[in-house]
Amino acid sequence: MGKQTKPESLSFEQALNELQSVVEQLEAGQLSLQDSLTLYKRGQQLSQRCNALLDAAETQIESEISPENED
Repeated sequence: MGKQTKPESLSFEQALNELQSVVEQLEAGQLSLQDSLTLYKRGQQLSQRCNALLDAAETQIESEISPENED
């Protein structure tokens, strides 16, 4: 497990791609227990990052389509 980028600095697409990779590695079952735990924690962080970005996008969309913005 090499040096990793902080989840907060990743775009949605980057975080999602890395999360998919984490899931694949965990599902393969070829890791030690310690590596699995480390990877699981990383997956949790990436999942939280994706959710935060989706929530922000939803808020932005809702503000754009709110009745106050109608001309």
